[in-house]
Amino acid sequence: MDYAQDLDIAARPDLTISVLGTDVGSLLGHGIPLFTIGGGYLRSALSQILVNFHARRGYYIAETPIVSSGALFELSGHMGYYKQNMFVFQVEGKEYAVKPMNCPFHILIFLSEVTRHRNKVSLPFKVFEVGRVHRLEPSGSVYGLLRSRSFTQDDAHIITLGKDAVNVITSVFDEMITIYSKLFNVEMNPSTVTLRLSLSDKSKIGTDFMGTKDEWEKAEDFLRGALEAIASKYGLRYTAAEGEAAFYGPKIDVLVKLGSGQEGKEWQLGTIQFDFNLPRRFKIFDAAKELYGSEDVYIIHRALIGSIERFLGAYLDNYKGRLPFVLAPLQFAVLAIKAGDEFDKRVEDFALSLHRALVAKGFRSGYGETTRTSLSGDVRLLESGPKPAAIVYVGRREIEKGSVTVSIYEGGSRRQTSVNASDPLGAADAIESLASRLEEPVKEIAGMVPRIPGDLSYQL
Repeated sequence: MDYAQDLDIAARPDLTISVLGTDVGSLLGHGIPLFTIGGGYLRSALSQILVNFHARRGYYIAETPIVSSGALFELSGHMGYYKQNMFVFQVEGKEYAVKPMNCPFHILIFLSEVTRHRNKVSLPFKVFEVGRVHRLEPSGSVYGLLRSRSFTQDDAHIITLGKDAVNVITSVFDEMITIYSKLFNVEMNPSTVTLRLSLSDKSKIGTDFMGTKDEWEKAEDFLRGALEAIASKYGLRYTAAEGEAAFYGPKIDVLVKLGSGQEGKEWQLGTIQFDFNLPRRFKIFDAAKELYGSEDVYIIHRALIGSIERFLGAYLDNYKGRLPFVLAPLQFAVLAIKAGDEFDKRVEDFALSLHRALVAKGFRSGYGETTRTSLSGDVRLLESGPKPAAIVYVGRREIEKGSVTVSIYEGGSRRQTSVNASDPLGAADAIESLASRLEEPVKEIAGMVPRIPGDLSYQL
């Protein structure tokens, strides 16, 4: 099923825009996803959570350009080792590139800060960005959100002295566990998580992998030790894969099982990369020796989720389009249940006022109308389409009893509860209390919950 379209997260490339006489994909280009209204709310909420989460953990927040001079990527080595995967073009006789990775920009930020503030800038220095990148993936490998040419990373780079590197890597894995378990409700334990040490192919060092054989062996031994520390701490198993390293250093790939039972599937998601090449190319060794008295310095590249697009594609597929309440594009569907009598106007006014009150409180809500006879069919349409995190039922019986029924999707199924509702505003307050409990894990890790209001009634 195309859950991304059902939830109004992304447009199908083959969706024909009749007035234009062509489809979305033909206008965007191959492998360039278009996030629609639900996707806009989801991405905004997720970005706010990730920014706050990282800022509370000592990361500095950055936003870097999409395009830069090719000179930056010559310096980083991307032009020599990665150009076949880059969008490169000429402007006024000079070469420019669309960024395939955020790391050169984050390194420039660090060098800019130490140039201005010298050794008052302490290590580890951690820079985080929700950063959009573009890579020229082979046409045949592009597949929806799972493999696109334009995607976003929850990307960070940590410049650290070697003596602190193992602790830094371990803390990154702690952050990964926190995000998966608290934000996405994914269990992180030995039965769901496998670690993979991705190594170089020694026969291709100097061609596909930057640096020398001795440097790679030293780096791989170091990262193997860090991996063993993580695996031991959490009781996890790990494997090794030759030739799967990044061109600038070895990495730890985190494979996570999404979904449950026989339908669950393992995905390679987060990554922690150990880099000894870029510090040399950007002369961080020289700066560190001058400012900190040691040239034993490295860069840790890390993404907890990895490609947000790929993660969403995998998550939606394995959880049947169900997202956590905080990220759900449609959080509430308020249904006015009419009976075809004089009481219908009161039902409609109550339900519509409740819907508006929920939007005013910062939730994404939709208002719809149904009848007792068509209710079950309309609910099935909601469940097969926009999949609201909660459905609120308002009919004559509810108004006369002074309570409304709220059906909340949680833990793989729906549960119903009643809240006191003598008036629409009182009902909204009671429903907000229910929502606050669902929001609590996110508030715990980010210090806030992004409430981005929206009236999405047209989607019902």
